[in-house]
Formats: sequence, structure tokens, C-alpha cells
Amino acid sequence: MADLRYPLKPGEGDYILFSIFEYNGGGVTIGENFGLQTARKGSPKGTISLPIQSTISDSNTVDWKEDRLDAIRAAAGLGGEEAVTTGSMKGTIDSLKAAAEKGKKEIGEAVSTSLLEGALGVNLLSRFSGQVMNPNLELLFNGPTLRTFNFTFLMSARSPEEATRIKQIINTFKKNMAVRTANSIFLKAPNIFEIKYMNGITGQIHDSLNQIKTSALQSCNVDYTPAGTYSTFDDAESTMTAYRMTLQFGELDPIYDRDYEDHSIGF
Repeated sequence: MADLRYPLKPGEGDYILFSIFEYNGGGVTIGENFGLQTARKGSPKGTISLPIQSTISDSNTVDWKEDRLDAIRAAAGLGGEEAVTTGSMKGTIDSLKAAAEKGKKEIGEAVSTSLLEGALGVNLLSRFSGQVMNPNLELLFNGPTLRTFNFTFLMSARSPEEATRIKQIINTFKKNMAVRTANSIFLKAPNIFEIKYMNGITGQIHDSLNQIKTSALQSCNVDYTPAGTYSTFDDAESTMTAYRMTLQFGELDPIYDRDYEDHSIGF
């Protein structure tokens, strides 16, 4: 199990701890409020400690979408709901009849125009009368979203040992994000990561930075000439004088309100 660190002598500076775990397809259980819970974290595979980058940010979003429901579709929906729950549409039909008695002309025009517009694919009502059916536009909750995080690390060796360590770190990230093969017709999911901002003095989770849920490493980009020129050390392996590594992680689970109970910043 690899436990890697850059720089080799970090002092007491704060750092990011990447803990690697085997992805465990442990099935699904029904949790609190009928939420599905999946056991994903398998056996530990090692850790990587890197200095905190200069730009730290997060972005939390929730999926809300515009939704429209005009009178005709609302009536059809009520009818469908009644048919499902009672096996009858009598109440809805009676309501539509009552509305039709109050405004036979408008109801008839709305239905006929809507059907004709659907058949022709044009907006006849707006084109000829300057009117549109009231869409009852609302912004409705559509579900949670998953967050992504990007990290960029510039690493330059100050000793042969550190040169070896930098290449081990790059190799470890690439290897653990790779699809795993098995002695069967199936492929196995890559390993997954826990990411934590750590206080270099206390060795505990940083209280003033955001937390990140267990994540998958989706991309790893390495720039071998970050200074814009090809330059190597005079060692046996011609180690590059600097490497810039950019990682993109995606959280495996969305954020819920209950996740904010045990940390001052939370997720």
C-alpha cells in the first residue's frame, strides 16, 4: 500500500490528503426516507499528500427546471389521475362540462386551435390573434446534481529522491483511475478517492474549508513542459525539471441537508 507525499519535507503547511480505496459494488440497501444507499468503499490502497493549491473553490447547484401546464393539459392530467385512483373520469368530465357551459366559445376555440397547432407545428393562436394560452409557467424542483472538483499541482524535484517520488505520484493517480481487468469477460470499476483538506499542524480535517464526498477520478492531465521549454535534470532517467498535473474528480453522491450537521463549512 503506497503512502506518498510531495514535497518530501512539507513542514507544517496545510495539505490535501487523497485516500485511495477499491471500488466495491456492494449492492443497494434502502436507507432513511427510502433513500438508496450503496456500499462503495472497499479495501484501502494507499494515500497521497500534496500541498494545497492556490485556488480553492466549490460550487453547489440544485436542478430546477421551467415547467408549463396550460388548462387543456391540466384537465387531461386530472382526468388521468382520477382514472388511475378511482377507475373513473366522471368527476373530471363533469367539471369540464360545467366549464364549457360558462364559456363554450373559448373552450372550443382553445381545444380546436391546440389540436390544429399540434398537427401543423405552427403557433396559429399567436400569429392570428396575438394571444397565447396561459402556460402557468413555474420553476419546479427536478432533483439533485453531482459536483466536480479540479486540482492543479506544479511539482519540481529538488533531489533525486523527490524526482522519483513525483513520478510515483503521477503513476499512482493514473493507475488507480484506470479500468481494472479481471480473469473473466467483465471489467471492474477503477478505484475511488476520499479527498480531505488537512491542517498541517493538528493533522485533523481543516475546519474552514469545504468537505468533499467520495469521488471518482475522471481525468488526469500531465503537462511535462509547464515552462514552455523541454528541460530535464542530468540524472539516469532524465527527469523533467517540472510537471504540472491537473486532476478532475466527480463526487459519487449528491449533497443533502443532513450532510451539514458535523462541520462548520460542510460540503
